[in-house]
Amino acid sequence: MFGLFSRRVATSVSTVRCTMSPIVAIASQCQQLPHYSPLFTPPVTARHATKKAGGSTNNGRDSAGRRLGIKVWPGTMAKPGGIIVRQRGKKFLVGENVGMGNDHTIFALVAGRVSMSRSPKNRKRNFVHVTPELDFVHVAAEPALEDLAQRVVD
Repeated sequence: MFGLFSRRVATSVSTVRCTMSPIVAIASQCQQLPHYSPLFTPPVTARHATKKAGGSTNNGRDSAGRRLGIKVWPGTMAKPGGIIVRQRGKKFLVGENVGMGNDHTIFALVAGRVSMSRSPKNRKRNFVHVTPELDFVHVAAEPALEDLAQRVVD
């Protein structure tokens, strides 16, 4: 700005600008600059942020859903060993022909139709039952077999 070196004289009367090194500089070779009073400070430019500081947060994490709930609805057929209800805790209780796993999953012990009932003493307790139907496998495979038989005969 002022050259190689600029320094302020101790008398605070003026500022001296020298183009030579401070060791070799002689007062006669330096130029006198106007003195700034303490009431007047030269303008200073300041840079402002163009984006707001984001900071940090403790949120921003989430886990995948656990896929809980009823898997086989009442009135539909359940396979033996098939999961009927996935749950946390005992929202649904074990009824006839169903079992409960270590994580409270209710599953069918036999093939049959699923039904649910409420306890007469406590209306919040739901019982899950499976009514066995022996011809369940035959009924499920019957349309395909009839169609195959028609093709063979024709």
